[in-house]
Amino acid sequence: MSQYSLDVRWSCLRRYVGLRINLFRAMYDVRFHLADDQSVIATRCGDYALTACIDFDQAFSYYYVRDCSWYRSDLNRMSDDDVPDHIRDELLRQFLSLLG
Repeated sequence: MSQYSLDVRWSCLRRYVGLRINLFRAMYDVRFHLADDQSVIATRCGDYALTACIDFDQAFSYYYVRDCSWYRSDLNRMSDDDVPDHIRDELLRQFLSLLG
């Protein structure tokens, strides 16, 4: 019988889900990479990255954050604790400049 992990970690990134994001600002800021279809935005610092899946709300006509994640350069998803504090703070500072 296989055993499933019930270890669900709360991420500090969950608080940003649902917030409005300014994609226009991201398009012209060299710190951010935007997917061609505007569905994902990423910012990087060293070997770590913060990515956000973006969606468009038809009723209110704005883009918002659907999901956020931390990644390492080998494309492995990481938890908050796996990202060094100074890197996490820098990536969040960059990301917060787009929210509002």
